[in-house]
Amino acid sequence: MTKGRRTLVLGLAGLVAVAAGTVVATQATADPGLPPLSAEELLTRVASAKPDGLSATFVQHSDLGLPALPAQATGDDVQDALTMLTGDHTVRVWVAGPDRVKAALVDGSTETSVVRNGNEVWRWSSEKQQARHTVLPADAKPTPSATPASPTDAVRTLLEAVEPTTDVATSGTGYVAGRPVYQLVLTPKDDASLVGQVRVSVDATEFVPLALRVIADDGSDAISVAASSVDFARPDDAVFAFTPPPGAEVVEEKVPAGTATPEKPDHDGVTTSGTGWTTVVVADLDEKAAPDKDATAPDKDATALLESLPKVSGAWGSGRLLSTALVNVVITDDGRVAAGSVVPERLYAALAAR
Repeated sequence: MTKGRRTLVLGLAGLVAVAAGTVVATQATADPGLPPLSAEELLTRVASAKPDGLSATFVQHSDLGLPALPAQATGDDVQDALTMLTGDHTVRVWVAGPDRVKAALVDGSTETSVVRNGNEVWRWSSEKQQARHTVLPADAKPTPSATPASPTDAVRTLLEAVEPTTDVATSGTGYVAGRPVYQLVLTPKDDASLVGQVRVSVDATEFVPLALRVIADDGSDAISVAASSVDFARPDDAVFAFTPPPGAEVVEEKVPAGTATPEKPDHDGVTTSGTGWTTVVVADLDEKAAPDKDATAPDKDATALLESLPKVSGAWGSGRLLSTALVNVVITDDGRVAAGSVVPERLYAALAAR
């Protein structure tokens, strides 16, 4: 297996997570008797919300209907990428302005966290005992990639991108984490989308999204995220101070001049088609690298995963299909990949047009 094909397969779960993450959180119950707001008024309030601070715990449940992996395809890279796509997870978030943010994924005795404190960014893994450190330029502006992405950030980004491909409506009120909320309902206009509906719960005082529920087009709950506790008091600055534990590996990451984020891979050979919920991304893989003569464990894991997927073919060629409740991915035999939250036919059309 070539280096490009191996990298793609090991990154498939991450690709699914990103696509699903753009439509990620729970429906609330009861009626707090809030004054009515139109969908447009509520979206405007969300866009302009600037709470002084936030400390919250979010619980995520994911059931994307991922295909069963072969026993041998259980390498660390694959399992790490799949972690957030299955089961229940707890995320704790602290925010004290755009340059002081902390998000921690806590699963049992392990913690994976990202902290921005001024122009310093730390990414910590207790399981790997590794801390990755980045110092941002003095004039760096807050960006999603430079700042830990909390569930509230993800939902806000979603709401900013919904129109004009979405029908937006309000659907009563309720409670989340004991706080009164308004309910927004987002419905993709294109039937080719795998997303049937997204329901967002917005705090009635601070207008920060507190919960979101993603319903797949088959009516199943694919992903839900909801705050179990929330406090809008500004956290103490000490919350954002991070010192690597004794013995931990520290990796220094450089930021290119004029940017606020670590270097990213180029996007040559990547094209998109469609809009909004039905956007399809098609990319060419690096097939120039020769296969390793002595296959490594990651090579074997990637090959086993790829070969476990069903075969598909058409005028565009042939390949394998990874299908979930919210995202489909096609890996072609000639070194291309197409992904999107759409029915497979849209992926095939995008490949044929490439």
